[in-house]
Amino acid sequence: MRLQGHKLIEAEPQLCYRLLTDPQVLVRTMPGLKKMEPLGDNKYTAEMEMGVAAIRGRYQGTMSIEDPVEGASYRLMMDGQGPGGFVSVNMQVKFEPQDQGTDVVYEGDAKVGGTVAGVGQRMLSGVANFIMNQFFTKVGQEAKKAQEG
Repeated sequence: MRLQGHKLIEAEPQLCYRLLTDPQVLVRTMPGLKKMEPLGDNKYTAEMEMGVAAIRGRYQGTMSIEDPVEGASYRLMMDGQGPGGFVSVNMQVKFEPQDQGTDVVYEGDAKVGGTVAGVGQRMLSGVANFIMNQFFTKVGQEAKKAQEG
Protein backbone atom coordinates (compact mmCIF):
# COMPACT_ATOMS: atom_id res chain seq x y z
CA MET A 1 0.00 0.00 0.00
CA ARG A 2 1.39 3.38 -1.01
CA LEU A 3 1.52 6.11 1.65
CA GLN A 4 2.05 9.64 0.44
CA GLY A 5 0.95 13.13 1.24
CA HIS A 6 2.00 16.35 2.87
CA LYS A 7 0.89 18.67 5.63
CA LEU A 8 1.75 22.30 6.27
CA ILE A 9 2.82 22.89 9.86
CA GLU A 10 3.19 26.47 11.07
CA ALA A 11 6.73 26.08 12.40
CA GLU A 12 10.34 26.16 11.21
CA PRO A 13 11.75 22.94 9.68
CA GLN A 14 14.10 22.37 12.66
CA LEU A 15 11.18 22.39 15.12
CA CYS A 16 9.11 20.09 12.90
CA TYR A 17 12.05 17.70 12.62
CA ARG A 18 12.60 17.76 16.39
CA LEU A 19 8.93 17.05 17.10
CA LEU A 20 8.70 14.24 14.55
CA THR A 21 11.78 12.48 15.91
CA ASP A 22 10.92 12.83 19.63
CA PRO A 23 9.53 9.55 21.05
CA GLN A 24 7.46 11.35 23.70
CA VAL A 25 5.84 13.58 21.08
CA LEU A 26 5.20 10.59 18.82
CA VAL A 27 3.43 8.69 21.63
CA ARG A 28 1.24 11.75 22.29
CA THR A 29 0.40 12.38 18.64
CA MET A 30 0.37 9.07 16.72
CA PRO A 31 -3.03 7.38 17.01
CA GLY A 32 -2.58 3.89 18.46
CA LEU A 33 1.06 4.30 19.51
CA LYS A 34 1.12 3.33 23.18
CA LYS A 35 4.80 3.10 24.02
CA MET A 36 8.31 3.64 22.62
CA GLU A 37 11.44 2.50 24.44
CA PRO A 38 14.93 3.40 23.17
CA LEU A 39 17.26 0.68 21.94
CA GLY A 40 19.99 3.14 20.87
CA ASP A 41 21.07 4.60 17.52
CA ASN A 42 17.62 6.08 16.72
CA LYS A 43 15.99 2.67 17.16
CA TYR A 44 13.06 1.92 19.48
CA THR A 45 10.79 -0.88 20.55
CA ALA A 46 7.20 0.13 19.96
CA GLU A 47 3.80 -1.02 21.08
CA MET A 48 0.81 -0.04 18.95
CA GLU A 49 -2.87 -0.76 19.12
CA MET A 50 -4.23 -0.99 15.61
CA GLY A 51 -7.08 -2.48 13.74
CA VAL A 52 -10.03 -2.02 11.48
CA ALA A 53 -13.58 -2.75 12.57
CA ALA A 54 -13.61 -6.01 14.57
CA ILE A 55 -9.98 -6.82 13.73
CA ARG A 56 -8.08 -5.06 16.48
CA GLY A 57 -4.97 -5.93 18.40
CA ARG A 58 -1.74 -4.86 20.01
CA TYR A 59 1.31 -4.97 17.82
CA GLN A 60 4.86 -5.23 19.13
CA GLY A 61 7.75 -4.21 16.98
CA THR A 62 10.53 -1.79 16.23
CA MET A 63 10.74 1.72 14.82
CA SER A 64 13.90 3.36 13.56
CA ILE A 65 14.89 6.72 12.16
CA GLU A 66 17.45 6.21 9.42
CA ASP A 67 19.50 8.56 7.25
CA PRO A 68 18.66 11.58 9.45
CA VAL A 69 19.52 15.05 8.14
CA GLU A 70 18.45 17.43 10.91
CA GLY A 71 15.77 19.85 9.77
CA ALA A 72 15.69 18.35 6.27
CA SER A 73 14.74 14.65 6.12
CA TYR A 74 14.83 11.12 7.51
CA ARG A 75 13.57 7.65 6.70
CA LEU A 76 11.10 5.99 9.09
CA MET A 77 11.20 2.20 9.27
CA MET A 78 8.60 0.24 11.26
CA ASP A 79 7.98 -3.47 11.65
CA GLY A 80 5.40 -5.01 13.93
CA GLN A 81 3.51 -8.21 14.56
CA GLY A 82 0.33 -8.91 16.43
CA PRO A 83 -2.68 -11.20 16.57
CA GLY A 84 -4.11 -9.81 13.32
CA GLY A 85 -0.93 -10.21 11.30
CA PHE A 86 2.01 -7.95 10.53
CA VAL A 87 2.73 -4.43 9.36
CA SER A 88 5.92 -3.07 7.80
CA VAL A 89 6.47 0.59 6.86
CA ASN A 90 9.29 2.25 4.93
CA MET A 91 8.66 5.98 4.58
CA GLN A 92 10.76 8.98 3.57
CA VAL A 93 9.92 12.22 5.41
CA LYS A 94 11.10 15.60 4.08
CA PHE A 95 10.80 19.08 5.57
CA GLU A 96 10.34 21.79 2.94
CA PRO A 97 10.41 25.42 4.15
CA GLN A 98 7.44 27.55 3.10
CA ASP A 99 6.45 31.15 3.85
CA GLN A 100 3.81 29.98 6.34
CA GLY A 101 5.90 27.24 7.98
CA THR A 102 7.08 23.83 6.84
CA ASP A 103 5.53 21.46 4.35
CA VAL A 104 6.12 17.99 5.78
CA VAL A 105 6.14 15.62 2.81
CA TYR A 106 5.92 11.86 3.34
CA GLU A 107 6.14 9.07 0.81
CA GLY A 108 6.61 5.35 1.21
CA ASP A 109 5.13 1.90 1.36
CA ALA A 110 3.29 -0.09 3.99
CA LYS A 111 2.93 -3.85 3.82
CA VAL A 112 0.16 -5.48 5.80
CA GLY A 113 -0.37 -9.22 6.09
CA GLY A 114 -2.57 -11.65 7.93
CA THR A 115 -6.21 -11.23 8.92
CA VAL A 116 -6.07 -7.44 8.87
CA ALA A 117 -5.00 -7.51 5.20
CA GLY A 118 -8.24 -9.34 4.40
CA VAL A 119 -10.17 -6.13 5.09
CA GLY A 120 -9.15 -4.88 1.68
CA GLN A 121 -6.77 -2.37 0.17
CA ARG A 122 -9.33 0.40 -0.29
CA MET A 123 -10.49 0.33 3.33
CA LEU A 124 -6.92 0.14 4.67
CA SER A 125 -5.89 3.12 2.52
CA GLY A 126 -8.79 5.14 3.89
CA VAL A 127 -7.89 4.25 7.46
CA ALA A 128 -4.21 5.11 6.85
CA ASN A 129 -5.16 8.54 5.45
CA PHE A 130 -7.46 9.18 8.42
CA ILE A 131 -4.69 8.27 10.87
CA MET A 132 -2.14 10.48 9.09
CA ASN A 133 -4.54 13.44 9.18
CA GLN A 134 -5.14 12.96 12.92
CA PHE A 135 -1.41 12.62 13.50
CA PHE A 136 -0.42 15.80 11.65
CA THR A 137 -3.22 17.79 13.29
CA LYS A 138 -1.83 16.80 16.70
CA VAL A 139 1.76 17.53 15.59
CA GLY A 140 0.59 21.00 14.51
CA GLN A 141 -0.85 21.51 18.00
CA GLU A 142 2.46 20.40 19.55
CA ALA A 143 4.34 22.88 17.33
CA LYS A 144 2.03 25.68 18.42
CA LYS A 145 2.56 24.81 22.10
CA ALA A 146 6.35 24.63 21.63
CA GLN A 147 6.40 28.09 20.04
CA GLU A 148 4.19 29.61 22.74
CA GLY A 149 6.16 28.09 25.62
